[in-house]
Amino acid sequence: MTSRTEPGTFDRLAAPYDRGMAPLEKLWLREMRARLLPHAQGETLELGVGTGINFSLYPDSVRLTAVDESADMLAFAALRASALRRPVWLCQANVECLPFPAGAFDTVLACLVLCSVVNVRQALAEMRRVLRQPTGRLLLMEHTRPHVRALAWLTDVANIPWYAIQGRCHLNRETAQAVVANGFRLEYGETKVGGLFRLIVARPV
Repeated sequence: MTSRTEPGTFDRLAAPYDRGMAPLEKLWLREMRARLLPHAQGETLELGVGTGINFSLYPDSVRLTAVDESADMLAFAALRASALRRPVWLCQANVECLPFPAGAFDTVLACLVLCSVVNVRQALAEMRRVLRQPTGRLLLMEHTRPHVRALAWLTDVANIPWYAIQGRCHLNRETAQAVVANGFRLEYGETKVGGLFRLIVARPV
């Protein structure tokens, strides 16, 4: 079953996405994903699933639902799920308006998603709404504004042309602070490259 939205910005990125991300995956991201995914349990919702790169890292016990706003990304994710023989319920939907009832999931996971949503507050509100409370767990891997001053300045400067060209992705969002400000308690955090990349494990409060 698929819930459809209008074609998204990321449709044109679907085919070259994995190739383009390969250097970052090799340097940092694959290891970070491998550290984050074992925290998933039970009914799990992955937001912004992209090409399904996380599928092979989930525990076998997880019952996985995955959404993306891009139909083209979902097509690649479906191929990957089939190749891995991984049962996944795929749905085209916007992170800021999820088509699921409150408290439907034990885990909500998103990797490199909050940098590109239009309304971070609304997206986090939806994540909190669909999590079971108080036991549900939010798992995030994001690129964020670094805590190292020189890198923070660099991302602030680079964000202006980057956003003008890309149209959605922000290089300098303060994601950990936004998570806390929107109804979550941080359980665990880990950073790479001076905070440019960040793992977040949180629970709703």
